[in-house]
Amino acid sequence: MSDELNYIERIAGLIIKFHNDEITQEEYQELMDWRQLSDENRVWFDKLSDPDYLRGRVQKFSNLQSLKKAGWEKVISAIDEEDLSVQPAIVRPMHRTRYFVAASLVGLLAVGAWLYTRNRPVATSDASPALTSTFKNDVAPGGNKAILTLSDGSNVVLDSAGKGTIAHQGIARVVKLDDGKLAYNNTGSEKPAALAYNTLTTPAAGQFQLLLPDGTKVWLNNASSLRYPVAFTGKDREVELKGEAYFEIAPNARQPFKVKVNEGTQVDVLGTSFNISAYTDETTIKTTLLSGAVRISRGDARKILKPGQQARMNESGSLETLDDVDTDGVVAWKNGLFHFERADIKTAMRMLARWYNVEVVYEGAIPNRTFGGDMERKLNLSEVLKILEKNEVHFDIEGRKLTVRP
Repeated sequence: MSDELNYIERIAGLIIKFHNDEITQEEYQELMDWRQLSDENRVWFDKLSDPDYLRGRVQKFSNLQSLKKAGWEKVISAIDEEDLSVQPAIVRPMHRTRYFVAASLVGLLAVGAWLYTRNRPVATSDASPALTSTFKNDVAPGGNKAILTLSDGSNVVLDSAGKGTIAHQGIARVVKLDDGKLAYNNTGSEKPAALAYNTLTTPAAGQFQLLLPDGTKVWLNNASSLRYPVAFTGKDREVELKGEAYFEIAPNARQPFKVKVNEGTQVDVLGTSFNISAYTDETTIKTTLLSGAVRISRGDARKILKPGQQARMNESGSLETLDDVDTDGVVAWKNGLFHFERADIKTAMRMLARWYNVEVVYEGAIPNRTFGGDMERKLNLSEVLKILEKNEVHFDIEGRKLTVRP
């Protein structure tokens, strides 16, 4: 347990130095790397910056030395009693240092005892010198943003639209639910003379969730669009996708579900969950099956996928199938994560460009590096770049331009 305890003490010491304005640039980066390893680390860092949270939870000592002694007696005692849960967290291979994260309330409140001597909250500006020394500005992450194009061509900005009914389309009432999703409720009216279509479009730095008229759930990733009828009244249920989406199809064997992708590839579905990535700036269309069965077709090329398989269709129509795909990694975006799996620098930058709505430019000979691991999509761009810089590549942010250099 000595390694874990030493690392807990190291992080605690960095937190103290941070709040005492004594931290160096390298120490600041180490602390920020630890903070963004998990939601838990971020939450506790913020809590331990707030004296109101600490007040009443720890005893106020007269000096830092006695605080440290009392605090670490609590930590050591908790470890001896196995009350302190220490879990390994790894950044790979972008950062080859192994981190040990203290996940215990007891241990973290011991650190909080140290912080109590400052007795003040720390504003965001306390951290800004370390960021602005490298980046002229920062870029916030994307969020739930989308535009709904109605059958008459008018647009509704969904992120600013209120909850409840936002439009009537054919026999459907278009509703923004309390949780922010878009849904279609059949009004029970007679079938209209002409079928109405809507299009849901997410911008760069946007994503959105949709319940189709049949109950199918769709997660639409950034810089994507889905065109669909406001009611499925024909012999099949057909939608058109550009970009990336994850589908959980409502089963209906009498009315097959079909996804047309980039005006060429078609995915025929039988009650299933799957992910399609079909960005125009990528060289392949990737369809990954999580459950059920789908058939991929384009011209004469056809393939039925089994769960855990991924079909890759290139621009020439050639179809390749991969087995035992990391499906959790494929849908990581849906769960709020960037997933880098042997991603080269340009692949990683395309992901960041779409989520942060930035232009990426390259300066000089870029190192041939690959990245692996997961990072939260809710991080500011600077926080992501600081981790990637561990792999001997550097970045500048100016406005909406991200420069990559050796």
